[in-house]
Amino acid sequence: MQSEKITAANKKRMDDGIKAFAKLREECREPMKVNEALLLKIIRDNEDTEYGKKYDFKNIHSIKEFQAKVPVTKYSDYADYVKRMTDQDEKNLITSYPVSHFNGSSGTTGDVKYIPMPDVMVAVYLQCITKCTLGVLTDAVGDSWINGRCIRLVECPAETTYLSCGATFGAISSKMTRHFRPNIESLFTSPDEAIFPETGTNTRYLHARFALMDPDATGFQAAYLSYLVIMLRYIENNWELLVNDIETGTIDQSIEMPPEVLEKLKSKLSPMPERAKQLREIFAKGFDEPFVPKVWKNMKYVMGIGTGGFKAYADLLQSHYTGNDIVYVKIGIAASEGCFTTTYRVNSEDTVLVPDSCFFEFLPLDAEDDFSKIVTLDGLEEGKEYEVIITNMGGFYRYRMRDAVRVVSKFENTPTLEFLYRIDQTINFMGEKTTEASLRNAANNTAEALGFELVDFSVYADIKAEPPRYQYFLEIGRNPSEVTANVIRLTLEKEFLKSCPAMKDLITRGVCQELKVNFLQKESYALWRDLAIFRGASANQLKPVHIIRTESQRKFFFGMTEYSSEAMR
Repeated sequence: MQSEKITAANKKRMDDGIKAFAKLREECREPMKVNEALLLKIIRDNEDTEYGKKYDFKNIHSIKEFQAKVPVTKYSDYADYVKRMTDQDEKNLITSYPVSHFNGSSGTTGDVKYIPMPDVMVAVYLQCITKCTLGVLTDAVGDSWINGRCIRLVECPAETTYLSCGATFGAISSKMTRHFRPNIESLFTSPDEAIFPETGTNTRYLHARFALMDPDATGFQAAYLSYLVIMLRYIENNWELLVNDIETGTIDQSIEMPPEVLEKLKSKLSPMPERAKQLREIFAKGFDEPFVPKVWKNMKYVMGIGTGGFKAYADLLQSHYTGNDIVYVKIGIAASEGCFTTTYRVNSEDTVLVPDSCFFEFLPLDAEDDFSKIVTLDGLEEGKEYEVIITNMGGFYRYRMRDAVRVVSKFENTPTLEFLYRIDQTINFMGEKTTEASLRNAANNTAEALGFELVDFSVYADIKAEPPRYQYFLEIGRNPSEVTANVIRLTLEKEFLKSCPAMKDLITRGVCQELKVNFLQKESYALWRDLAIFRGASANQLKPVHIIRTESQRKFFFGMTEYSSEAMR
């Protein structure tokens, strides 16, 4: 009976996905026509809002008129409007569409932003992130995935947060996940207690335990593929505990879990000696080969954000955990303000613009804020890099996303993009403007050159040192015995200076010191994630800390340092 429910639920999702992908393909044949029509609809629908009257929307009938009348904006331009919406429930300020939810988003300074999300935007997210991706998956592997559940590593607060205006507040991924709650056990391996956890619940254990219990799972999904790496590494390091619990149908006393959650889980757990025997035989052979295809023989796909800063996690997943026969469906570029691109083929680094999601403009990265150089999607040049500017249905007009992208190719007649980095994620204590992407490349290239597993990295601009210096923090997994701390430091500095050539002269002249490398204790990044969630951060929005900006981040990573390259010379 359960297997029939799983197949029926996935069959419905597959059919919706096929339709969504066909719709995307059609729109991508005439993308500018679709995108301009969307802009003019937004202008017409919002001409009587306070913002629309301020910028004379009634007399805007073309893209050119829109660009002439409406300024390029940032979040501070909307902050007062949004506060009136959330605190006083004022309507018709920046959008005429009913707003029942505000997305929570943190900027680089850590300040919380409240992003209006009308129901019309929810439909766009579901179309791009859920339906289209399943359509692309089906296009690649047929219906071979519909008879099994998905190991979905998405978590939402157990309680819904409401603002003074009555709207809900939180991560967009949480809002979308609540749509699936009635069918959660037919779609996903994890129980309700892991996806909607109470405070103090060890969700990593629950996700791993229930995933291992289901030999017929056909897919993985995570908002960011970094979390999937964390879960599979958890299985690798704790397989004996997990298998023993599966065998006996119990939860080990060392696992943190509120008593009321334990009580709810009892009915979902029973001894599984045969499954435990299978797993014990697989894991006892070691982890030199990918174990995912052995544990889940019907596994077909991995789905999540695995480009840009997350490409290294996708590569690690493929090389160490899944092998090459499982397809990767890499979700497109999305944020609290909108969904911009979606996947159009499996195993691809680029994703295609969605013409009916937002109105798009692009500022060349070398334009230095010369807005006269802004182009629409039909003016994009292959190989060139741009900042994304959007107009959405939530009331943000010509809004600078601060996302840097590169134009890769075309799907039908629509440009495909590769996400590069967040423009605000830079270090600039000596005028060098070092990007997060450059820091990431140096770390990944070092790991590749020396053959060690890089769990993750962070960088701190130590301006109090005399002279100032960059400090890298590395958590290393498997590492060849001949690769010493000083070898890593020297290689990392060489790769760092390749990625950040402006620093070479500064170090040569003694304006800055050479790199210092700090080696973190095992599980440091998993612990940081757990602490952040405990403090109230959304599990689905947590990104790795690649640039240390806050005092709490600084204290944590220095506190987790086991030794440094200087101490090991």
